[in-house]
Amino acid sequence: MEEQTATLLNEIVKNAEMGKNTIRQLLGIAEDDRLKQHLHRQLATYEDLSKRAHAMLAVEGEEPEGQSPFTKWNAKMGVAMQTAADRSPRKIAEMLIEGSHVGSTDLTKALRDAPDANPGAVALAERLQHAENTYARELNAFL
Repeated sequence: MEEQTATLLNEIVKNAEMGKNTIRQLLGIAEDDRLKQHLHRQLATYEDLSKRAHAMLAVEGEEPEGQSPFTKWNAKMGVAMQTAADRSPRKIAEMLIEGSHVGSTDLTKALRDAPDANPGAVALAERLQHAENTYARELNAFL
């Protein structure tokens, strides 16, 4: 597999993994039904795009890199600390919006750094980036 394509697909995997892990944690914290519906929809998107990136890597015999255990732990602790005193829909939405902006920015950089990546990988990254931006806009309703 071309290096730029593998790097881009691994960025998709990392981005989606961060989203999946964070949302699963927040589903155990959130109490607002409307917010939970949004979280389930967002989780389904991350799961779908993650599976697609894994499949594209597997076709070429590549193993996804994913997040490091430290990054996972750090994100989990960050969510726990930020929601310890405030579990409101507003606080959860703020956290997710911030995360979506970071994810979108990371994907912008990854796309810029992979001008020769496989068109399928580019399309997948753009789809995830679009989802990140869409979900951030939708979460404004909870602010």
